[in-house]
Amino acid sequence: MSRSKFSAILHEKCPRCREGNIFTYPLSKVSRFSITNENCPVCNLRYEKEPGTFYGAMYVSYGFNVGMVVALFIATFTIGNDPHLMWYFIVIIPALILAAPFFFRYSRVLWLYFFSDVTYNPSLADKAQGTV
Repeated sequence: MSRSKFSAILHEKCPRCREGNIFTYPLSKVSRFSITNENCPVCNLRYEKEPGTFYGAMYVSYGFNVGMVVALFIATFTIGNDPHLMWYFIVIIPALILAAPFFFRYSRVLWLYFFSDVTYNPSLADKAQGTV
């Protein structure tokens, strides 16, 4: 049974076979969160087809950051009843630092899924699971 697109994105799987890991280490290994496999371990898709493939992912990450800053600003304003300016920094800056590995990884995953020319091939997923 093939994995859904949502599930594959959530679990950071290859966009072509939806089985191989895009990243070498899990997100919990914070010191190595950014190490990306060169090729998919299942279907051998090369993730970075040319230098600069993931430059566009920076814009996705930027969007994540802006969205979080706006949401935290509104939450701090509402909950704190317009507190002193320092409270905004105390809430927002640590949240941005903690979210950086998550945003980095998912911006790359979303970039591969939605802005690259890779299409899903269910026969590769079936081979990986041994059903063919």
